Amino acid sequence: MEVRTGATPVRGFHFAGVSAGLKTNPGVKDLGLIVADSEVAAAGVFTANRVQAAPVAIARQSLARGRLRAIVANSGSANCFTGRAGLKLARDSAAAVARELGCAPGAVAPCSTGVIGHLYDFDKYRRGVNEAVAALAPDGLEGFARAIMTTDTRPKLASVALRLGGAELTIAGAAKGAGMIEPHMATMLAFIVTDAAVPAAALRGILRRILPVSFNAITVDGDMSTNDTLILMASGAAGNRRLSSREFASFEAGVREVARSLAWQLVYDGEGATKLVPIEVRGARNEADAFRVARKIANSPLVKTAFFGCDPNVGRIIAAAGASGVAFDPERLDLQVGGVRIAARGALLVDALPEAQARMREREFRVILDLKQGRARAVVLTSDLSFDYVKINAEYTT
Repeated sequence: MEVRTGATPVRGFHFAGVSAGLKTNPGVKDLGLIVADSEVAAAGVFTANRVQAAPVAIARQSLARGRLRAIVANSGSANCFTGRAGLKLARDSAAAVARELGCAPGAVAPCSTGVIGHLYDFDKYRRGVNEAVAALAPDGLEGFARAIMTTDTRPKLASVALRLGGAELTIAGAAKGAGMIEPHMATMLAFIVTDAAVPAAALRGILRRILPVSFNAITVDGDMSTNDTLILMASGAAGNRRLSSREFASFEAGVREVARSLAWQLVYDGEGATKLVPIEVRGARNEADAFRVARKIANSPLVKTAFFGCDPNVGRIIAAAGASGVAFDPERLDLQVGGVRIAARGALLVDALPEAQARMREREFRVILDLKQGRARAVVLTSDLSFDYVKINAEYTT
């Protein structure tokens, strides 16, 4: 299945991204719209953080019916930790879009990203909504993706084309995120749309199944966002017949591959990142154990700084694995970095370290830890921890 990383039109949807003046940088896009031609089937998942942004609460309510007409997303302000004023602002923001589209406010899901603890200027927001509605276009997905960027250096886009149910189907998505990435549902903001006819209940099932191998299998810095939102919408404009079980499985695979691509792009563009590193744990007793070990390694600051320094530091990796709480026998561990085995049977292979160091100078390399306990495996995608990450986040609000 070929995944494209550019913007692709999706029948039944229009997109826009405009500059509403919500960011301090003049002229930068900061407000985006996704609008369906009419209310369509939709499903979503949100952050598991106990501190949740006002737009998360309102978008969750909007999606309870399994139907949406539009998504409005702004950058520059997270509208989180803003109390009742923030909730009112999120409701008013959805209502502003609804008025322009002639639909109910409950058919609009508001989303925000940016600095926590601040409200945005609603007058600017409302003018931006008017401009965005006027700019809606079938080929506007890239503009939307740029409007939701914060510390991102590039827009994240992905799409696939399938022939199922007697029709040509398109699945396309856009996402934002570069830091504060430790998802437990989705990551930051991600939106996937399709012209397939698929009911909301089926969309919810798809999201539940694809998350463990896409957005929930990545990390940049181990910090979960307060605004994480993933929404999937299906317009039905392709006119496909009801999908058979086999066709539905292929459709779900398409959504999964779009999600995986977007998740991969998020880590690749991680704040200050110079490395992209899949952490694969093999030989675990069960998948939960494998994920637990992989995530512990992927989130270790010592491991991530070793990646940045191209240091094949066996001690840091196995120490992180041992701190995961998963039972295993250290004497049986087997560790590879960049395809080079640097530990076997619980012992360091010193002669292999120079070659492993050379492999770590590449932009991408893989770490494989075999626990030799069973047959389960898991992969968590991570990045390194660089000087630039510290600089970006030390100065984020100042």
